[in-house]
Formats: sequence, C-alpha cells, structure tokens
Amino acid sequence: MITKPKLWLMVGIATIAASILVIVILRLDWGIDFTGGSLLEVTATAENLPAIRTELTSLLHGEVNVQSTQSGSVIVRTKVLDNQQHVDIINALQEKQLIGEELRFESIGPTMGSELRRKAGWAIGLAVIAMIAYLAYEFRQAAGLISSWKFGVAAVYALVHDLLAVTALFAILGHWLGVTVDVLFVTAMLAILGYSVNDTIILFNRLKSEWLATRSAGLVTVMDGAAKATLMRSLNTSLTTLLVLVTLLFFGGETIRWFIVALAAGTIVGTYSSIFVASPILYFLAKAR
Repeated sequence: MITKPKLWLMVGIATIAASILVIVILRLDWGIDFTGGSLLEVTATAENLPAIRTELTSLLHGEVNVQSTQSGSVIVRTKVLDNQQHVDIINALQEKQLIGEELRFESIGPTMGSELRRKAGWAIGLAVIAMIAYLAYEFRQAAGLISSWKFGVAAVYALVHDLLAVTALFAILGHWLGVTVDVLFVTAMLAILGYSVNDTIILFNRLKSEWLATRSAGLVTVMDGAAKATLMRSLNTSLTTLLVLVTLLFFGGETIRWFIVALAAGTIVGTYSSIFVASPILYFLAKAR
C-alpha cells in the first residue's frame, strides 16, 4: 500500500499547498459568531429573496446577506441590530407580505467575535501540543527504530493536512453557496482532530508492534504491513461513522447541516491521511537522521 512513501509524501504536500492556495484566494466567509452581526430566520419563499434583499438594503443603508434554506425558510445576516431595528424590519417585511413568521433572531457583538477567534486558536494550539507530548511518551519503546517525538510530529502533520483540506472545502462552499464559518465549524475541527489522531495512533501502534516482533525488517516493510493490518478496521469505523452522519445530514435540520458536512469531510480525509499522509512523513523523518 505504501511501498512508495516518497510518492505519497509528494501527494500530501501537493494537497496541503492546493488547500492553502484555495483558502488564500477564495477566503473564508466568517459568520456572525466571529465578525459580529445579527442573524434573522423567517418563513418565506425563495421567489421573495430579491424583494427582501432590496427592502433590507433600503432600511439598513448597507449590504445584507439573504439566502434560502432547504427547510423553506430564509436566513438574513446583517450588521448588529438593536431591538427597535429588529422590530421595524419584521413589521416592514410583514406589511409587504414578503415573509411569514419569525423563527429565530440572534445577535453578537464584534468584541465577542474577536474573543471567540482567539479562544478557538488557543484550543486548537493546545490540543496539538498535548498530542505531540502524548505520542512522544506513548511510543518511547520504538526509539530504536524512530525517535518517539517524530511520531507526534507525523501525527500533527497529518492533522494539519486534514484541517486545511476541510477548511479549503468550506472556502469553496462559502464562495459558491454562501456557507459561513461559525462556532460549530470550530467544534467540528476539534472533533476531526480527535478522530484523525485516533486513527493515526492505531496505525502507529501497529507499526510499533510489528517492529518489536521482528526488529529486522526494513522500515518500508514494517509500515506497509501495519497499514494493511489496520486498513479494514479503519474503513469499517469510517463507514459506520459516515452512515450516522449521512442520516443526520438528511434528517438533522438546517441548523447543523454544515456542521455535519464538516464532520463527514473530516472523517473521509482523516481515514486517508492516517495511512497515506502520516506514514510517508514518518518515513521521511526517520530517514532524516
């Protein structure tokens, strides 16, 4: 499976480079959780979208984001609204029979948005540091083959690959479908961290067991044997996870739809990266000594 680690290493590097390029060019569409603003969801038909957008632009004297959902509602994102502005907007739209009832309204200030960005960065950074330390300790017995800290670096490299790939996907979705990045997206990223590193640890643990059992086979042979031994387990786990996620995608409602998409994409990418991204970089780090 990974008898050509240098080839897979180049594929992984190319994927990371392409993901960064997509993120830089398209950019993420940050939600109000991070930028500050108000979100209003009302019942309305898709045909009324242009009229709703025109009316809100006139009322608020600024740009607004209006999009329909698959559940038959319309979501409006604007600058931060006070209670009076909120009431005026609802009354104006209902008077012109552009909307039905109000489903939800939430508002968050830019200060809170900045704090959330900072805390999200800290959460991911601390998780990465903790994983390197844990893996360095866990695989200390394999130091005769590969320095234990390199297992942690290889796992984190695979995680960076996964996070960038999913983030690039949401940059594309944001560009074409108006999908925003919110706190649920960060939650999905943290879940992907845990899922991906768990899959990678199982592969590395098998690699350690294979080497401790022989102590004579070449590194590529040991890696290939470990990948083959854990492949079915990884596929079965991923497929059962995806079955649940696909069910939630269709029946979970609009609120968590893109959260589920992020988890599903992370599950697929994480399964791939554990074998074809983490192992090749580990091989490179081992040979670098």
